[in-house]
Amino acid sequence: MPPHLHNHARAIKIRFASIFAISFVIIFGLLNIRFVGANIRYFVAPGTIIRDDSLAGIPTLFPLAEDISQRPLPSNARLVIDRLGVDAPIVFDVPPKNDDIYSRLEDGVVHYNNSVKPGQDGISIVLGHSSAYPWYRGQYGSVFALLGKLNPGERFYVRYGDGRTFVFEMKKSIVFNPFTDDARLAELEQANTPSLVLLSCWPVGTNYRRIATYAERVFE
Repeated sequence: MPPHLHNHARAIKIRFASIFAISFVIIFGLLNIRFVGANIRYFVAPGTIIRDDSLAGIPTLFPLAEDISQRPLPSNARLVIDRLGVDAPIVFDVPPKNDDIYSRLEDGVVHYNNSVKPGQDGISIVLGHSSAYPWYRGQYGSVFALLGKLNPGERFYVRYGDGRTFVFEMKKSIVFNPFTDDARLAELEQANTPSLVLLSCWPVGTNYRRIATYAERVFE
């Protein structure tokens, strides 16, 4: 092939690749507009997400959790992760069936009914969307969009309707394939302290993998 034809063909390939990449970014952004919006707020709009240690005031704002064996925890609570701008109701008493869980994710984040409540001894699991299509009806379609930005050592809390508050400290985060066995999951399941796992789809816009953020209750 003559040099000028070779260069022309190469230019066409580069142009096609560029158009494809730009189109992909635009389509991904439109289909995951909530995720894009959450990231814009995170990086561009100071003040919409609390970045300081807002947990410092909890002991004066709310009564700390007492002995829950003497007073059962209610079935209404909120998950608050100031670092990520998350303040969502936790939906309890949902049958552990995919259709039921998916339906109730429109109302907040869902407590996996086969696990203990957040704050109790053992491991609690809370599920939430990382992204949803623009036509998704619920307002919590991207509640866990920024979950991957939570770092070890950072704290958040669960506040129940009766005022009892449990503070958790993030320890680690793992990304795994839900269709295969993963030894790291078995390790999390063996936790012998009050623990909370926040679970969502990963990467954003897909359901190929899951991200699990593991945190332990703080007793300070």
